[in-house]
Amino acid sequence: MDARRLLDSLFTVTVTLLALAAVLPIFHIILYITVKGLPVVMEAGIDFFTEIPPSPIRTTELGGIAPALAGTLFMTTVATLLSVPIAVLAAVFSAEYPNHSLTRVVRATTRSLLEVPTIVIGIVVFALLVQPFGRFTALAGAVALAIVMIPYVYTYTELALLSVPRTYIEAGYGIGLKRAQVIYMITAGVARRGIARGVTVAIAKAMGETAPLLFTAFGARNMIFGGPLEPSDAITLMIYVFIQSPFEHWHKIAWGAAFVLLVLYLALFLISRRLVKEVRL
Repeated sequence: MDARRLLDSLFTVTVTLLALAAVLPIFHIILYITVKGLPVVMEAGIDFFTEIPPSPIRTTELGGIAPALAGTLFMTTVATLLSVPIAVLAAVFSAEYPNHSLTRVVRATTRSLLEVPTIVIGIVVFALLVQPFGRFTALAGAVALAIVMIPYVYTYTELALLSVPRTYIEAGYGIGLKRAQVIYMITAGVARRGIARGVTVAIAKAMGETAPLLFTAFGARNMIFGGPLEPSDAITLMIYVFIQSPFEHWHKIAWGAAFVLLVLYLALFLISRRLVKEVRL
């Protein structure tokens, strides 16, 4: 074997080992959470999804995560409905008018939001929506999560729209389509995989947030869901509280909740990839 082939083989082996080293921690986390959490879910059965958590002194019943699951689904859904239209429309404007002064402001603002700690967003929403009304609410939590989601949806959507070949857009105008029709039928159609990826990443980011919810939703575990204007629990909030407690049965519930959150993540990404087909140019 000559020196060139030896170097090529050495490079291939090195890149393969580095790739394995990069993904190994991810698989380790998935495996560890599954080993710790799946037996808890299997032990509790369907009650794990329909019952409230037990009090610290009740060690005979495992209970469930129904309040946290309901709160997470509600706040994430509302945050998605609030953030996606705003972010997508802003990204469309930025892609269509890249040199507009408003585009520069929007880009600077969204890039800044990506760097802002989410706990700061929670404090701001606390000052605007919690303190004036004197109560924590699920709606305030959803607003905080929506602010967290906007820069992710905007960034992915803008990049996807800008990647559409200009010839496709010019062809749309050439056959008599209006600007709105070109954006909807051609630009957004070709870029739909990238847009869906941005929405998926943003939803996953919102589902995994804890800090903003400490100042907005706060947590309520004595009922499954009290309504949008009442305090609400979330899976991440419950894990944060339970894993720090000295009670062993709360630790078990926290591991089970972590496994449920992991399954929600994986299902979210798999479903998004199945529903949105890639457009090959």
